[in-house]
Amino acid sequence: MNRAHARRAPLILIAALLCAAVSSTLLHAQSSVFGDTTPRFLDVDQAFSFYTSLDSQNQVSVHWTIAPEYYLYADKFSMRAITADGNSTELPLQLPEGVEHFDEFFGEVTVYYHQLRIILPVSDIETPFTLEIDFQGCAEAGLCYPPTTRQTEIFR
Repeated sequence: MNRAHARRAPLILIAALLCAAVSSTLLHAQSSVFGDTTPRFLDVDQAFSFYTSLDSQNQVSVHWTIAPEYYLYADKFSMRAITADGNSTELPLQLPEGVEHFDEFFGEVTVYYHQLRIILPVSDIETPFTLEIDFQGCAEAGLCYPPTTRQTEIFR
């Protein structure tokens, strides 16, 4: 490389970096000025978080926190107790009254917003057991999450 090229190389590098910084700034400014109208959706576990509590020897509760502008379907819940020997028992759900809602995917449905507590009778289940929870929900902005399954261990 001759001396003229050697002197220009750092200038070319600085110019390239400056162009990249300016174009990145302009792109960010354009999305800020015109507003980014693309909806941003939460991960399913952020939109619908839960924890369990052992209320008594005979009852477990699943406590849901539902993000603002999201909802869970009442008819999409199912819960099973899976014991150490692999036996699975469908648990009856005690659901509170929900809200009637017209859903673009399922029509007239009952849904839950904000918070929800589901009570599960477990008197006939040996512990420890795995509680398998199936649920489904949507965002008001139009995203319907696929049916989701989560598991948690229950000990007495």
